[in-house]
Amino acid sequence: MKQSVSRNQIVALLGTPDRTAGSLNSPIELEENGIQFNEKWTYEHLVDDPAGVPMRVIYWHRYDLTGTMVRGRADEDWRNDAKLAEAVAARGSRLAQIENRHESSKSTNQYRPVSETSGPGDLGGYIMGQKPGSGSVIQ
Repeated sequence: MKQSVSRNQIVALLGTPDRTAGSLNSPIELEENGIQFNEKWTYEHLVDDPAGVPMRVIYWHRYDLTGTMVRGRADEDWRNDAKLAEAVAARGSRLAQIENRHESSKSTNQYRPVSETSGPGDLGGYIMGQKPGSGSVIQ
């Protein structure tokens, strides 16, 4: 497949698969329907598939989508599908856009404290609720 499609995008669109076989970390490479893979996701009861079918198999080689096949019924042959990649591209990223309204920090070699301290107690190394160095509880 030419278009980069992530595993998260597929799950966001189709949900988790009914069955998986193999693993993205598996050194064993398999071939099915002319597609090489080391992990296969099987969906058997899709309601809102981009190709309009209830059954889909997705093949992965590590994190890369290597192919996907669909069929309408269990007695049909699997056929290649490109509509999943198109649907993912049309949907765009599932991550929310961030409004960037902050100025970037100016580069400097000077030390800049993150926050102001009011004495040694603010530097840590004590138990909360106790005075630093005294062992007595603060009331």
